[in-house]
Amino acid sequence: MPDIKQHHTIWTPELVELSMPLAGIARRCLARLIDQVILVALYIILVVGAIGLPSLLGIQQNHLFTLLVSGTCLLLVILADFLYFWAFHAFMNGKTPGKSALGIRVVTARGGRINSVTSLIRSLFNIADMLLFGGGVSALMILATEQEKRIADFAAGTLVIVDR
Repeated sequence: MPDIKQHHTIWTPELVELSMPLAGIARRCLARLIDQVILVALYIILVVGAIGLPSLLGIQQNHLFTLLVSGTCLLLVILADFLYFWAFHAFMNGKTPGKSALGIRVVTARGGRINSVTSLIRSLFNIADMLLFGGGVSALMILATEQEKRIADFAAGTLVIVDR
C-alpha cells in the first residue's frame, strides 16, 4: 500500500497529541471488495436455499409464489449484508474480514472502540447508501472530506484508520 499521508489528530485531557493514520479510499475499497466476495457466497447459499427448499418440500409453485420467494430472497440478502457489517464491527473490534486483511479498522472519532449502537447506526446508513446510491456518494465523500468520511461515518461519528 502507498504511504499514508492523512492523519486524524486528537488531544487527550493531559494534552498529549495522538495521531491516527486514516485508511484512505484504496484500502477501504479493497476491504469492501473482500467483504463483498464473502457476502456473495452467503447470498448464493441464501438464495439457493430459498428457491430450493419449496421444491424439496413439494410445494406447488405459481407466479405469486415465485414473487413471494423473490421478495424473501431480496430481504434475506439485505438482512445478511446488514448483520455482517453490524456484527463484525460491533464484536470484532471494528474489523470485518476485509478490513483485517488490509490492516484497517473502524474507531470512534476519539480513537476508541466502537460499540454495538455505533455499529448499528453505521450499518443502517451503509444499507441506505448502498440501496439508494450504490455506494457512489460515499466514495465521493471519502475523496472530498478532510477526514475521509462517508455518510455512515458522519452519522455514527466514526473513522476508518490504519490499525498499527
